[in-house]
Amino acid sequence: MTSPPVPVSPASSARPVGQSLLQIVPSTACVQCDVCCRFPERDSFLRPFFTGEEIQKAVRAGLAPGLFPTSEGAQIDLVPNPVGEGYLCPAFDPATSHCRIYDARPLDCRLYPFALMWDAERAHVVLGWDTKCPYMREAPPSLVDEAAGAVAQWIEQDERLATLARYPRLIGRFQDDVIPLRTLARVTERLQQGRRPLRRQALTVQDRGRLEAALAVNPAFQETPLAAASFAYHYLWRHRLTYTWAELEGHLCLFAESPDGIFLALPPLGEGPIEKPVTEAFRVMRECNGDSAVSRIDNVPEAYRPGLRALGYEVVEKEPDYLYAAADLVDLSGEAYRSPRAACNRFMREQGGVLEQYDPRDRTACLSLFQEWREQKQRMGPDAWADALLDDAAGAHETALSLPAELGLSGAVVRVGGRIRAYTLGLSLNHTVFCVLLEVADRDIVGAGAFVFREFCRQALAKGARWINTMDDSGLPGLAKAKHWYHPARLLPNYVVTESRR
Repeated sequence: MTSPPVPVSPASSARPVGQSLLQIVPSTACVQCDVCCRFPERDSFLRPFFTGEEIQKAVRAGLAPGLFPTSEGAQIDLVPNPVGEGYLCPAFDPATSHCRIYDARPLDCRLYPFALMWDAERAHVVLGWDTKCPYMREAPPSLVDEAAGAVAQWIEQDERLATLARYPRLIGRFQDDVIPLRTLARVTERLQQGRRPLRRQALTVQDRGRLEAALAVNPAFQETPLAAASFAYHYLWRHRLTYTWAELEGHLCLFAESPDGIFLALPPLGEGPIEKPVTEAFRVMRECNGDSAVSRIDNVPEAYRPGLRALGYEVVEKEPDYLYAAADLVDLSGEAYRSPRAACNRFMREQGGVLEQYDPRDRTACLSLFQEWREQKQRMGPDAWADALLDDAAGAHETALSLPAELGLSGAVVRVGGRIRAYTLGLSLNHTVFCVLLEVADRDIVGAGAFVFREFCRQALAKGARWINTMDDSGLPGLAKAKHWYHPARLLPNYVVTESRR
């Protein structure tokens, strides 16, 4: 419980927190609160942002420099909660409920429970109050309104305007649970100076045809495309990333917004040179992200690498996609495939499972199997990165199993004793390449995974696929070992492009 609010004027009773910014929440309420400084996900977009100067002050106050991805201004890295679930700001002491760097805490924290954010249309910067703060839910409206006026006036002074213009990521994205109180006209004007507004549209299922048409006229994604060259590949992760699209210089640009900012999920799609749309895309990202390293283009195929390097961009290779000859995966003949062949044979001999077409009515059973599979993998030993990927994967599997037709997916299940013990979903990237997007098999049943993979590839081969793309290995040694078990015919290069910082 928090201390009951007292209806007093912030000018007379609020606590000073530096540079004339006042804090209206009593310290007794803050100490008892179980909301602030705690986060459900490691990469929560709500974690505090520190300017370059604030990072220096925080480090001098005792925080490790490695907690910041860059010293030029960044959101702080969170740490696991040692006494409960979720994650904490590393400056927070859960034993005392105090901030270890209170006097050096950043503007992001000093403002709270007020927050700076764009409105829903991203047209204006607004000052709002966060309804997650228990004290503010009970505070008298007159107190909140008076304090908001004082904070808004303070924020719109020249010194703060210069800081916000230098670090635009201090302006958060729109949140439904933050109630707008003031439109900050001077802040909005300063951040929009010299900018050419770009209206980005939210990506919906109805945009599938638009994206697929843009991919179809893009030669770099035709012969042996990356798995990312599909609508479903991106839409599956909308629970983790906010996808939007816009037309730039006649090309479709697919943007993704992470907790750290926006980036281009694919190179600009369309006919003709991409030099101008790439330039424009980086301009848009800079305006949203400032100097953050998050501004980049992901999933760039080999065909674009020479040209983008010649234009002065940094091109860095990331994990490649695994590409297999479909006939090899179906036949599993020869000494090279002895192990997966033996696993399939054992499964058929001991379980007698049969591959069936996935039906949306199988969704609940498949999601139940996913949870079992997830627990089986976690019992294999602690791996923070693998666990984070499993957490993310849950939403992707639920979306795929719920909307297979809308996403252009085909799927299959394997039943053993009447129960679904394996399932898989994928899609055709073009007439000759089929991509396996998701696969889950009961790890306690030997050969279940090998069997569902082989039989699904058999279906793809029968429909004309010559190649099977199984995506990348996410940098996980175990997953890489499993993919090499099937002897890929090729590793498809995949690149990340950034602007040169030299």
